[in-house]
Amino acid sequence: DSRLVDVQLHPLFWRAVLGSAPFSCSSLREVDPEVFASLGNLRGMEGEALAQLCVDFTLPGHPRIELKPGGAGISLAPSNVEEYISLVSEVSLVVAVAPQVAAFRTAFKELLPLEACRIWSEKELASIIMGASVRDDACWTLEHLGAHVKAQHGYTADSRCFRELLSCMAEFSPEDRRKFLTFVTGAPSLPIGGFSGLKPPLTVVKKEAPPAPLTPDQFMPSVMTCANYLKLPEYSSAEILKQKLELAMCEGQSAFLLS
Repeated sequence: DSRLVDVQLHPLFWRAVLGSAPFSCSSLREVDPEVFASLGNLRGMEGEALAQLCVDFTLPGHPRIELKPGGAGISLAPSNVEEYISLVSEVSLVVAVAPQVAAFRTAFKELLPLEACRIWSEKELASIIMGASVRDDACWTLEHLGAHVKAQHGYTADSRCFRELLSCMAEFSPEDRRKFLTFVTGAPSLPIGGFSGLKPPLTVVKKEAPPAPLTPDQFMPSVMTCANYLKLPEYSSAEILKQKLELAMCEGQSAFLLS
């Protein structure tokens, strides 16, 4: 039904669910690059240095999870470094999450047969479920925003306030992007294709000017999330626009006071 689910599932999670391919030590780099880098550093260390680390065959950060039977009593040494790295990768990516993957697989099959999902790659499947990542900068460039965000009813594509809004959006951090999308659309992420896939498209209209002596600078933007509709006062400067928009993004979520 085209609704997006705010569940950040890594593409490798879908590999585990579908069983489409085996995992390798390098797969850990995509999930936890810091742990992967630390494991790689072990390869060049000598026996005395490894002994000083006091590392045993338990999962890093989880001393109760043994990498193999009796692992808590096995110390890391040059002769077993490769085995240790392999087991950390296997337990992290497969063994430790096996119950959760099995439970997810059982529930997901009630919605869609897993075999039907094999027509998509892991990344495609993740995008279908959760949409375009707020970390995808390509969806937040001025070019992309200018092409797919519409200006209507008092604004045109060349209107100063509309252009300042797009510039402000292009500078959003990933967290601000989530806040903005939740405020304007009701969902914290975009569909595949970014704003080009948003239906109906994000439309910015001029909020009716207040009677004197009030000015637009004294009013907040408001939205119609069901129509992806942003009513933006014609603020006197980009700075005021940014202040009012940030306040609305923080205070106007999950409520109807700005709709």
